[in-house]
Amino acid sequence: MDINQIEAFVHVVRLGSYSKAARHLNLSQPTISIRVQGIEKVIGGSLFQRAGKGVELTDIGKGFLPYALQMIDILSRGVDRVKSIQEGKVGHVTIGTLPTFTSGAFSSIISQLHRSSTDIQVEIHTGHNEQLFEMLFDGFIKIGLITFPYFNTEIKHHAVLKEPLILVAHRDHPIAVTHDRTVSELVKECSPYIIVDWSEESKHWQKSMITPGLDHLELPPSTALDFVLSNNGITLVTESMVQALLDNNTLVKLNPVDFPQMYRQIALVSLDSEDLLSPAVRTFIDLFRVRSDG
Repeated sequence: MDINQIEAFVHVVRLGSYSKAARHLNLSQPTISIRVQGIEKVIGGSLFQRAGKGVELTDIGKGFLPYALQMIDILSRGVDRVKSIQEGKVGHVTIGTLPTFTSGAFSSIISQLHRSSTDIQVEIHTGHNEQLFEMLFDGFIKIGLITFPYFNTEIKHHAVLKEPLILVAHRDHPIAVTHDRTVSELVKECSPYIIVDWSEESKHWQKSMITPGLDHLELPPSTALDFVLSNNGITLVTESMVQALLDNNTLVKLNPVDFPQMYRQIALVSLDSEDLLSPAVRTFIDLFRVRSDG
């Protein structure tokens, strides 16, 4: 018994005759008869009996009809499900990201993905660049969000997002109300200045501000932020990392007159080329590209 036989049976039921079912399916009437007979051989009885110019269901036919309709419905839903998978609306996405790239743009992309494709399941893991490389090679994640530039020729690059870096202080820090200061003046007065390694460029720039005897620390991003939130010194952070704290005025963005434009760049990468990734993963890539510089 196959789906073509079931489809022929259901159309005969709905249209009341073999000839009408044949016209609707663009088949010959003998083909419809053969398909119905195929079902009757399996179940061991007649599905239809004559009724005037058409046919009607026998008791056996009436008993079989609900299951035939279920089979048609299940197949239809299966086809729709496959189409959704092919369109990137259904699936499973495993993402690895830096611990400092879990809010802001990242959370916005995840939120948009959930709104547009509620049947895509997202699994998120965090780690530093080398850990994320290992996760990719182990198959633990399919795509990674790492610091750019990176130096691994086996990794495929899809897009880069630039995050602005800004200087921040606690709102109660004396330096928070200063204006028209240079970076050097702020660094000398902030006590301590907290260096965070966002990139080679940003780290070099920060260290160029440090003179002998100047109070400074070198800390990871989350620890540096905790220091500043305790009203200790100033630090360089990504704007997205502290946006909520800026909005509620817990932190203040400092604007020294000679502050250069600096960014932390996040690359979206995978081990496989894009055409080998699942449609659900490609949906995430498309959303990331909208927020990135391509």
